[in-house]
Amino acid sequence: METLLYAKSLECIACGETYDLAEVIYGCRRCGHLLEVRYDTKAITENIEPSVLDSRKIRSMWRYFELLPVDISKAVSLGEGFTPLVKAERISKSIGAKELYLKLDFSCPTGSFKDRGSAILASKAAQLGATKLAIDSSGNAATSLAAYSARINRQCYVFTPSYASTNKLSQASITGAHVIRIRGTRRDVYETTIRACKEFGWYYCGFQTNPFASEGMKTIAFELCEQMEWVAPERIVFPVGTGSGLVGCWNGIRMMLNLGWIREPSSLVCVQPEGCAPIARAYEHGSRKIEGVDHPKTVAEGLMIGHPLKGEMVLRALEESRGVATAVSDDEILDAAKLLARSEGFFVEPSSAASIAGLRSLIEQGRIDQDERIVCILTGAGLKTPETYRALLQPVPEISPSVDELRRLLAGT
Repeated sequence: METLLYAKSLECIACGETYDLAEVIYGCRRCGHLLEVRYDTKAITENIEPSVLDSRKIRSMWRYFELLPVDISKAVSLGEGFTPLVKAERISKSIGAKELYLKLDFSCPTGSFKDRGSAILASKAAQLGATKLAIDSSGNAATSLAAYSARINRQCYVFTPSYASTNKLSQASITGAHVIRIRGTRRDVYETTIRACKEFGWYYCGFQTNPFASEGMKTIAFELCEQMEWVAPERIVFPVGTGSGLVGCWNGIRMMLNLGWIREPSSLVCVQPEGCAPIARAYEHGSRKIEGVDHPKTVAEGLMIGHPLKGEMVLRALEESRGVATAVSDDEILDAAKLLARSEGFFVEPSSAASIAGLRSLIEQGRIDQDERIVCILTGAGLKTPETYRALLQPVPEISPSVDELRRLLAGT
């Protein structure tokens, strides 16, 4: 027996045109803008409240299944979500924040927060009868979708830029996915993938335009608020590439406000690397138009989206949440990665460390009140990009099994 779905339609964010949830569509046919899932909020309010979750045994993002666009009886899951939220006292003191928490989304099954979106995408693809899935990604989304495709025995085609991390590509390949490198920019990768999907009839699961990708990301907001006794933090800090995480999180915050689950919203923070900061630049200039970056360059490869198609949606979320955006240097990102590892013990990839770098910069500039309760989202594991950190590592000594030799070694440290 199917569970009741409260998701009702897809709606264009610009003109309001609606489409059926069962339709394979990635953008509005009338005006070309992106689509979002719409829910029957009144029905949810009448039937569900936070207290229902108290006795629920599901310890994954699917504990919020009524607020997702997939029938849970047909859901595809690897156990994603409900990741730890930990207090970071040493980093708080280091950067001047009074109350800082870290959301450890790198602990999702494939090592990144993309699993939240992939779980929804794979579930939707299976329900739509799609047999072959495709995605454009610099790594994390690719490895994630490849894993979920394997879970449902579907073929997955991964299109990735030539600079993508070898570790990430190996992770995708071992699942049996077809990994294809594309020479050119990240935009070239996206356009190639879209052409291939049209040519061969594959289901496009890219986080750039598939309307279901951000739905899984909503659960970050649900989890944070539940973990904080249904009081939203003042700030939620996201590293931003495509923007699917931040946009999804804001949709989750708005939904909880409309349902009366929380009283006050969080303000969102968008952090991008200086070498690829089209959204942050638009925000700084007070523009609603995103000027793309044709040749981005940064150590944070997961954030190298020079032409983010959800950029305007990110700007809208920042405006509605009274949030801010900033750009940080690669040196600031790497320093933040070292700070996370040495102060709290968390090894994350540069794209993930950008959230800490951005927060530290904004506090130093006085753009964020240090007394706020703040959450930084740590999106990806450091083992995905070990090559980035090689220059930062000290040589590892090798000695014989001798206490005397160990004593001499320690005397020189």
